[in-house]
Parts: sequence; structure tokens; C-alpha cells
Amino acid sequence: MSTRLILYSGKGGVGKTSLSAATAIRAAALGRRTLVVSTDAAHSLADALDREIEGVPTPILPRLEAVEIDVNRELASHWGVIHEYLTRFITFRGVEETVAEELAILPGMEELFSLLRVKAFADSRRYDVIVIDCAPTGDTVRMLAVPEVLGFYFDRIFPIQRTVVRTVRPVAKRVTDLPLPSDDVFGAVKELYGQMEAMGPILQDPRRSSIRIVLNPEKMVINESQRLYTYLNLFGFPVDAIVANRVLPEEARSEYFDRWFSIQAGHLTTARSAFEPLPFFEAPLFDREMVGTEMLAEFAERVFGETDPTGVLHREKPMEIRKKGKGYVLSLRLPFAEKDRIQVWTRGDDLVVQVDNQRRHLVLPRTLAGRAVEGAAFDDAWLRVTFGETEAS
Repeated sequence: MSTRLILYSGKGGVGKTSLSAATAIRAAALGRRTLVVSTDAAHSLADALDREIEGVPTPILPRLEAVEIDVNRELASHWGVIHEYLTRFITFRGVEETVAEELAILPGMEELFSLLRVKAFADSRRYDVIVIDCAPTGDTVRMLAVPEVLGFYFDRIFPIQRTVVRTVRPVAKRVTDLPLPSDDVFGAVKELYGQMEAMGPILQDPRRSSIRIVLNPEKMVINESQRLYTYLNLFGFPVDAIVANRVLPEEARSEYFDRWFSIQAGHLTTARSAFEPLPFFEAPLFDREMVGTEMLAEFAERVFGETDPTGVLHREKPMEIRKKGKGYVLSLRLPFAEKDRIQVWTRGDDLVVQVDNQRRHLVLPRTLAGRAVEGAAFDDAWLRVTFGETEAS
């Protein structure tokens, strides 16, 4: 049986770590071999569990282990040869070596290596469930999108780049000291891609992976959560639940808090309606910190009740293709997106969809590749792209 992946994401400070740890504790209590992983560079999982946690799985409870991924260790393991070349290249451009070493760690690398570590844990078959405490919104989207973005690079650009460099390298050595990537560098890059290539389909498989968005009943947090939901749908990642954290409980009612109760009630009504039909859980604001395994077990009980948090709580298709007459319609669900902030165009056999600053290259199936795009419309949270009978000219 495949390892189940449950990812908690949301704005920084909403309580993802506590919910991740609580879910993992509940999963272990239900008999699942469970690992809870922190991919956030600013780890707080050890603080939540009130235990020392290392860069390797650390036993916490029966059937429960925890790990805080050491990004520096992962960089050294996966990025060594590539990092060395990039540092030499940047230094050649006149940048001081210590600065060049920092610049040679490209944006998204920390997220990529966190994914690779999670994949290794899943492939080991040691765990039935892996619960992932993700970094804040922007870093999470970047982490999840890395496999598909790099896939585009390796399929379309990498082979050409490698051929060109091999051709010009003998000549370049005689006319310039500019360091060109060696075969070892290209080999290391290809090996890295080979390791992460399968991660995208795993994360997009609703039977194996679920993302849960954590929010607080506050306007700005709900707005950011809606944007996160849009971006996750853009890249085809399954969201199966929303958790509203730090909801004022009835026992906290007082003259002082009456206005806060009214404000939170309004925001919760808005959020429930906006995210429908996703399951919507509420986590109360406790009268003490949620620290330690006993408190977190109680936390999980209050949030999930009789619900098994390791199950797939909701399933929907973010994308579908249907035949229409002699052509086809590709539909992509983009909840909360605004029509004037969506761009669609084709590039070769790819359909490119951009929402705000998030761009996805969809490799079209054979059914659609080569067909002319006759139009695109956005209505009721669905982007619908119509492909005609004839090929694009």
C-alpha cells in the first residue's frame, strides 16, 4: 500500500505546525505508522512536540516519529557539484566568493530538496502516513510547483543546452576563461531531475496526497487562503479540507470579547460559503498553549471528532477534458480567480495558463496537441479552453 501524504499549508503564523503535529499524533493513535515532517526553514515542530528533534526521524510516541529537514545537509548532498560550478561562474563575473556561494543556491532549491527527502521517506515504505508541516503560502506553492517547472526545463531546454555546450567547449577554452559546465555538472543535474521527476504525479494524485489549508477567522488571512486555493488548483494539487484555527469558544464569551465573537462569526460564515463544498473544520482557541503530545492529542480530538484525519476528506477534479462536437474543451477549475488576472496562450504543444504571477505549462495530451485554440472563457470558477477540429496553423 502506498504511503499517504497530508500537507498543511497557509499563511505564516496560523497554526500549521500544531495541526500537523496533532494530526500525526491522532494517526499514530489509530494504528498508522506515522512520520511528521517540517519543511519550513524556521522549524517549530520540536517546540510544538516539546521534544528534541534531529535531522533524522526521531521517535516521539509508539508508531510516531518526527523530523525537521536540515536544508544545509540536503544542499550538500544533492547540490555539491552544481553548486561548485555556479560559484566559479559567479566569481568569474567579479562577485566575491563568499557572496557567490550564497547566490549559487538558486530560488526553490531548499523546497526541492525538502520534497526529495519526503519522497525518500515515502519510498522507504516505513510509514503508512506522512504529515508535512509546510512553509508559508508562497514557499509552499513554489515547493509543490518545482517538479513540473523543472520538468519543462529538462524536456525542452536541457538537451539543447547540453549539446551546445559540448560543441562550443573546445573553442571556448582557447578564447576565454569563462567556466562552462562539465559533463559531471550536466550529469549531476540529470540525476537530480531523475530523483524528483516522479514527485509531481504523486502530489497531484488525490488517492495519495491531500493538502489542507489552515486559516484564522480574519479577513486578510482568508483572502490569502483563497489565493492559495486558486494556485493549488492551477497546478492540479488536491485540497481536501479547510481548518479554521483559533476560533473563540463559547466559554470565552464576555463583554470584552463580544465584538470579536461577532467579527469571527462573520468571517467564518464567509469562509464556509466561499470554500464550499470542502469540509470545514474549526479548531478552538484554547486557554493554554498547545505544547506537548497530550495537549496536541486533545487538540486533534476537538478538531476532528470522530473523523479519521488520515482519510481522503474530499475529492474533486481540478481539470477535465471533454469532447464537444468535432473539437474538445479543456476545463481547469480556478476558484477565486478574477477573469482579468488570467492569461492563456499556447506555446508549441503546451497550454500556458497564468494567474497573477503563477504560471503553469500544461503539456497537452495527444488528443489536443496541434489543434487550434478557438477560444477561452472564464465562468463560475472554471477556465474553459476550446480546441477546434483543425490543427493550428
